Amino acid sequence: MAIIGSIVMLPTEAPAAEFVVYSVYRELDLGNPGENPQRDYYVNMGTSQGIRTGSKLEVYRRQSTFDLVNEKLYKDLTFPVARIKVIHAEENAAVARLESILPASTAPALSPRSVMVGDLVRPAR
Repeated sequence: MAIIGSIVMLPTEAPAAEFVVYSVYRELDLGNPGENPQRDYYVNMGTSQGIRTGSKLEVYRRQSTFDLVNEKLYKDLTFPVARIKVIHAEENAAVARLESILPASTAPALSPRSVMVGDLVRPAR
């Protein structure tokens, strides 16, 4: 009688969840002088992750870099872009508004210089 089996190795540590801006809503611009339409940023992070109204989140952009010498992708860089403030939070989602964009002198060249869908978010320290 032979015993056939296998061993399955499971990771000892679960990968950290990635939280992102999943939608951007902009008020309709009616062209009224002095009126600045608001932008709302929807993130997949909420009260289950400790986020509350008034919480501040740091926004990061992941960008792939290309090695021109060897003509291949080199690595992904992640750098800060902005800070947003939560105006509404639910269990697994929140709505935030822009608090500040990092100055051009301290951040890599961005295009566009704004928060985008797909940007990473983390609680501000």
